[in-house]
Amino acid sequence: MSVHTLCAMLAGLLAGCAMFPLSAAVPPRNAVDPAITAPIAKALDAVQRMPGSYPTVAAVVVQGDAPPWFHVRGPVRPGDAAPADARTLFYIASQTKSFMGLLGAVLDRRGVLPLDTTLAAVWPSLRLPAPADPRRITLADLLSHEEGLTTHTLNFVTAYVRDIPAADYPRWLESEVQVRDPGFRYANIGDLIYGAALEAHTGRNWHDWLNEAVLAPLQLQNEVTSRPSQVVPARIVSNYQWDGHAWHPVAPKSDALMHAAGGLFASANGMARWMQANLGLSDAGDALQPGDFARAQEPVADARLSDGQIDCSGYSLGWYTCTYKGQHALMHGGAYVGTVSMTVLVPSARAGLSLVVNSDSAMEGFELEVMKAFIGLATGGEGEGARLDAAVSAFPARLAALVTKRKKALVESRADAAGAGSTWQPDAAALQACTGRFHDDLFGTLWVRSGAEGLTADIGARHLVLEPVRPGLFAAADGTLDVPEPMTCQPEAGVLEWRGRRFRSQAGR
Repeated sequence: MSVHTLCAMLAGLLAGCAMFPLSAAVPPRNAVDPAITAPIAKALDAVQRMPGSYPTVAAVVVQGDAPPWFHVRGPVRPGDAAPADARTLFYIASQTKSFMGLLGAVLDRRGVLPLDTTLAAVWPSLRLPAPADPRRITLADLLSHEEGLTTHTLNFVTAYVRDIPAADYPRWLESEVQVRDPGFRYANIGDLIYGAALEAHTGRNWHDWLNEAVLAPLQLQNEVTSRPSQVVPARIVSNYQWDGHAWHPVAPKSDALMHAAGGLFASANGMARWMQANLGLSDAGDALQPGDFARAQEPVADARLSDGQIDCSGYSLGWYTCTYKGQHALMHGGAYVGTVSMTVLVPSARAGLSLVVNSDSAMEGFELEVMKAFIGLATGGEGEGARLDAAVSAFPARLAALVTKRKKALVESRADAAGAGSTWQPDAAALQACTGRFHDDLFGTLWVRSGAEGLTADIGARHLVLEPVRPGLFAAADGTLDVPEPMTCQPEAGVLEWRGRRFRSQAGR
């Protein structure tokens, strides 16, 4: 399973993978301009009627002094009578980074944790692979994705398996990160390290700091949360994947998987308030200052993402800075299994759009087109209705291509794993030999059991069904439409291998 990131959302759809001065103030309005909202609502409704698009959508537009415009359609869970509303919570994944960027700016101003603090100042004994130098990597580098580090294991574990305690980060940074080329590269690692560094320096975790320093001052603590366990389950929307014929549910993230790079659920109400605050349309009181938002929004990294229509050339502490038809915008998106979201701000128009759907049915491409259209509509541009019509017309083919790609990958992976016509059917003894408790220091404890589902494995928040492929080899499926991963069993050695890690038997311990 791959970690969906904003870089994938942009880089895959574009050619590769600030605060702006305001124009003349928009006169106060009694409502958001329908010339903006009507084409967007029409497009969202048209796509939602298509089989396999998305069960539920929440969109909100803010503009000047007008009350927000909401477009929330669909159930909290398909088949349930309860409809979603402006207080329903959706997982917004990597949009968390824009919140963390503001947190970083606030704590810098307050002197709690200056952004020019280095990793060596937080962890004096930290060693990184050469030529990476903890004395030269700052917290600002982390939040702007210029830290020069990369990792596969830490991203995967925190997103899909378990929480890594802040105290363990120095150990895993020494063994699990590699040095990459300098400059900007979007990934989770920077925000993950910032969250751990914040706790190491202050003794309080990023969840508590975000609540105290950002969410509470913006009156968002009841509309944005990093701890879903503290929310009534009926407020959290379910996520889904489409296999071409039916929906496959994806369980909402648990607290253990809510990390600093992708760890927030938010409502349409919450995203409206969030956009208004970032656009300077609402009062954050004395706790937050305009300079906090300016610091978080000012581009500091060279992003260089473009499809020839929209150019995202900069990245701040948590926002891409983009240009479309000569108009400037800030944006950040988020994607995870069964959900895709994005938020775009157009400071010159004092307007913003936040959009989230509870499926990953080729949504990145569609939401990118909606984002472009919104920038144009908010600034009085022409031709955006036609852009949205084209995006709607193109959607069935996009979805069909995704379904075909997933099916092909599944067939090919099974064929590669099975080899020449293997039809291995292990007996009870062969299965039993691979059961028990296995452990890897980074991933944690892997429990393998034999039951009604056959052989299953549980590790952290992840449940896997192990399908026999050939002697000693299983295909580990997690219930999503992603390709199963190989897991090998060596009972004589007391070892399971999965994702390049050796889990050793803990029998008798």
